[in-house]
Amino acid sequence: MTTPKNVPRSQNPQDDSRPETAPQAEAAGQAPKAPLSRKAAAQHRNRRQTTRLSYEDWVNGALDLLAREGVTAIRIPRLCQELGVTKGSFYWHFDDLEQLMAAMADRWGAMQAEAVRALADLDSIPVEARIEKMAAMLVDARHWMVEASVREWSRTDVTVAEAVRALDQRIFRTVQTIMLDLGFDPAQARQRAGAMVYLGIGLIHGRDNLPTPTPEEVQGVVDLLIRP
Repeated sequence: MTTPKNVPRSQNPQDDSRPETAPQAEAAGQAPKAPLSRKAAAQHRNRRQTTRLSYEDWVNGALDLLAREGVTAIRIPRLCQELGVTKGSFYWHFDDLEQLMAAMADRWGAMQAEAVRALADLDSIPVEARIEKMAAMLVDARHWMVEASVREWSRTDVTVAEAVRALDQRIFRTVQTIMLDLGFDPAQARQRAGAMVYLGIGLIHGRDNLPTPTPEEVQGVVDLLIRP
């Protein structure tokens, strides 16, 4: 449709591509919108962000904070500051902090169990390759950070302690199976699997006080454990 001649574009009733100005709003019988103060604008942004945060956002954000600052940082005000929202978003998803922390423990356990399960399911590759993948996990810096924080948390939380215990046992069984596949007898497989699991736990807890091993150094220790 063409614009009628001699009619300014802003007055063309068919043209609504530009927002109304305050005088236009008044002429149309609408009250002009008052400008937002800085505080009101910030609250408005927070309300918009609050609606976007999901249950998963909260759990993932809390795990990230746990990895960086430890379990003492997991407090509702600190999490709200970290995620840029108000407490209303938190209480939309959780009854209290304990419920969030239980969700964090569940998520961590599921993530770790999935990683171990994926490692154990790699039957299509040689057993030596499975060992290499496990060694790569041992030198993953983020893996260390999360593991150390969760294990520290487990000292004061029975549920988390049980999740850590179950994971350690699962990892031990997986490594023991790999050792059996390498041809070691059951006694040797048990000893070597235990040594490798203790190696992993030692790397987690010694990272702050001891030199950080290189991937090559870790692989060298692993090679010693799988050598006949």
